[in-house]
Amino acid sequence: MYVGPERFKKLEKIDFDTSELVEFLESKKERLDVYHRHVAVVSCHLNHTEHFSTFPFYMNFIVTPSNEKIVGISISLPMSLTPAIYKMNELGKKDEFIRLCREITNNLNEQWVCQCGIIKLPLKTRFIAVAGNDGFLNKEMFSEKVFGTESFSFAKRVDEKVLEFLEKYKDGKYKICKTIINDEGINFFVVDKKVTDEFRPLYSEVISLLRKKYNLAPAKYYPISERVIGSFTLEFETIFSNAPFERVDRLLDDYEKIKSDIAKYF
Repeated sequence: MYVGPERFKKLEKIDFDTSELVEFLESKKERLDVYHRHVAVVSCHLNHTEHFSTFPFYMNFIVTPSNEKIVGISISLPMSLTPAIYKMNELGKKDEFIRLCREITNNLNEQWVCQCGIIKLPLKTRFIAVAGNDGFLNKEMFSEKVFGTESFSFAKRVDEKVLEFLEKYKDGKYKICKTIINDEGINFFVVDKKVTDEFRPLYSEVISLLRKKYNLAPAKYYPISERVIGSFTLEFETIFSNAPFERVDRLLDDYEKIKSDIAKYF
């Protein structure tokens, strides 16, 4: 079974050795509440210090206690949203997983980082593409529909247009903003390099007031090193809008007008 855009349909042909992961699960069986609702997950991403490179997502190899295999590409690191109950510090098959990541993404040069842990279902990150055991995926997607959540089922909504949007703004730029997309929304960080340190507090207050005017929440974290003046977040569903950045454009237009007016007095 495969769900997602055509570009990653090769996921359904990916196979991997599960013996190490199943053994890991079995070694913790007596300590895991509702054992069958736990999975061993290997998550891999390109090694980056601040910015993503050519592949801004996370590759995941998932195994259930019944040895059902799932391969998926997620927006966020699963273990960042659902902390691993147990972690495997030394993954024996690490090189094999990295080889598969390179095969899937056609990225042969950059360094991959992998981590492994046991997580209790349901996973909380959205998957843009997923392939694997039919019974497991159908059951999880049905459960997500019942509870009004999205994880594996999000892949049903990802076409090439949505994928290109995610790739462009997952770790990108829009006008004077740095953009980062996570499972909570599209985060904008205003980085106006024309503003001197003397006036930074003033313009930070301007951004704060405009954010409230347009009913936008502030970003919850600052994963960048640039001098940020302010931040705001669009709801995740905005990615499906015909004009996703309409409010952002109005906010930034207002900001530039106010900045121009203030400049008259200095």
